[in-house]
Amino acid sequence: MRKNYVNIINGCWRNVSHFLGLVLLAIGSCQQVENPSHIEQWDIAVLPPSVRLDPLSNHIIESKTDLNQGLENILHGNWIYDGEKVNLHSARGEYVSFQLVLTNYSDEDLSNIQIESSLFNDGESKIKVEPELFLEWSVNVLTPSTGYPKASLGQGWYPDALIPLEMLQMDSSKVHRRWTYPLRLPDFNNRIADQKSLIIWVDQYIPFNRSEALPGVYKSSISVTVNDETKEIPLSLKVWDFAISNRNLLGAALQQEGFVSRKFGDQALKIYQLLKRNRMSVMDPTYKPELIIEQDGEISLDWTSFDEELVKYFDGSAFTKEYGYAPGPGYGEPIENFVLPFDVYGKHGTRGWPDTGKPEVERNKENLKLYIKCITKVRSHLQDILDPDKTDLTVYLNGLDESYFQQAWDRMVFYGDLFQKYYPEAHFRIDGAYSEEAMDYVSKSIDYWGSHTINYNAEEVKKYQDLGIKNWLYGPMIYESKVNGWVGSSTFIDLPLINDRAISWSCWKYDIHSWLSWGIGVEWKRAWYDPETWKDVYKSGSGSDVQFPFKKINGSALLVYSGGIIPLVNEPCPSIRLKAMRDGVQEYEYLRLISQLSGGPETADEIVNTIINEPFGDDAIGVIDVWDYNPENWDLLRIKMGERIENLTTR
Repeated sequence: MRKNYVNIINGCWRNVSHFLGLVLLAIGSCQQVENPSHIEQWDIAVLPPSVRLDPLSNHIIESKTDLNQGLENILHGNWIYDGEKVNLHSARGEYVSFQLVLTNYSDEDLSNIQIESSLFNDGESKIKVEPELFLEWSVNVLTPSTGYPKASLGQGWYPDALIPLEMLQMDSSKVHRRWTYPLRLPDFNNRIADQKSLIIWVDQYIPFNRSEALPGVYKSSISVTVNDETKEIPLSLKVWDFAISNRNLLGAALQQEGFVSRKFGDQALKIYQLLKRNRMSVMDPTYKPELIIEQDGEISLDWTSFDEELVKYFDGSAFTKEYGYAPGPGYGEPIENFVLPFDVYGKHGTRGWPDTGKPEVERNKENLKLYIKCITKVRSHLQDILDPDKTDLTVYLNGLDESYFQQAWDRMVFYGDLFQKYYPEAHFRIDGAYSEEAMDYVSKSIDYWGSHTINYNAEEVKKYQDLGIKNWLYGPMIYESKVNGWVGSSTFIDLPLINDRAISWSCWKYDIHSWLSWGIGVEWKRAWYDPETWKDVYKSGSGSDVQFPFKKINGSALLVYSGGIIPLVNEPCPSIRLKAMRDGVQEYEYLRLISQLSGGPETADEIVNTIINEPFGDDAIGVIDVWDYNPENWDLLRIKMGERIENLTTR
């Protein structure tokens, strides 16, 4: 329209025309958050799980990058929702998700909100697993994560924490005297002034057993009632005729020293169950039996507290109805990883376990004898209560973490050889961005290498893979500059959500054993109201940087939010980023099935290469588009993979 106008009006009016065009553009932008009917006071819509909606502006957060400009107008129509109904696809044994958006177009607050969703059925049978509904809690990002001026999606409100809807007060008949968390818009506790939308995350688990979810198309609906008015959206779910593994075969892990081992009551159990449900594993190297050294030098280990806490995870009973675990991924399966209790004196003055002193005395006859006795006693005890074929055993000496000097390499070789001799079922792991010189020195004595993404040069790493060393990938997914190598966490709130999904795909691309991210719930209490989970300033030293002498990082090492902070919310809550990680792990299982059914990895490799470019390592520093950032392409590719697997299994 503006072009025609410019063609008619002579040049003296061009500036006026340009001004009017900008005004119209601004009006159009505002209309994106208006109700299409311009009549209703409120309405509902559905978004895919692969994007996030700013509840204040109603803008798609993932559209804030030049790579995703087309995502801005998907609230009322997208690749899973045509404006009238929702179409979902799933294998058995996995979760399929979507987001229900309730938008207020009036000047009045919405109260007495109730949300209901029915079981999926095909007319003859039902999928007898209730959908899991969560209220999305948003955090206010005030400053882009340090070191990411281009990759960050900027300031604004980001949905992140997911509060189980059952913890909220939606039925006034069940509330006595006071409401502490009624479901309202604006959110009663989230405190977002002028909040336009309330967002509900919906998880639907499809049972692993075929008899409980026969292939076919199932129907359901989800409805919202505000006062006496109800609106409903039909749901359609196609269940493919195959299942992904009940076990989490990839074994991706979140590691945080002391985070779960120091929890009281059933807090640790809730965290283990939450992560199991989302196909994540816990790594906490601080679980230890009590070491008793007698006067004659003999030792004994008291396993009472250790066994009381951990046996249920080793035998899988923690993930059954006995401990309140509803049907879901990993039902009845043991934990995927366990880090053995050993450590050595560290570069920061930390003591080892058993404590055999500093490097200059740790190999003395008596000290070495003590260390070996502890190894053999731990091995003997765990052989009776743990199956190493199901629970991968790792030796991680935190005292040698990211140690880039010769004495540390000597100690890695010494202890690696020691564990190969006295605990052959365990895998000795070192973590860090090690040089070729260091790796050549230690390569015969280690089993696992936690390789930092900043120096993950695929061709160089392959040399050590060929020697039998298995890699664990860790660290940030994008390196806008070398300064991003500060952290061991792979996740940030204000970076594209696709990053958290792409980790598992990258493992497939580079034939990586698995991945881990440092941090489960760093600042998990404060984070409800302040997403900057990492803040500090360097005065000097190796960590200082001329351009960024400080750090403010949003959501780093935070994937679980604490209970006991928000009224009525008394259990740990997952994050949307954890769900994205889960989806990536589920899709890794699709790739595994395609590889198995196709007789080789070639087809799966081709699929991965259409969406993953060349992330990590020296050549990726300064490169942001290391993978496709369009979530629609990822979601549609998942459906194509599912259809291919079904064809391969039924032909």
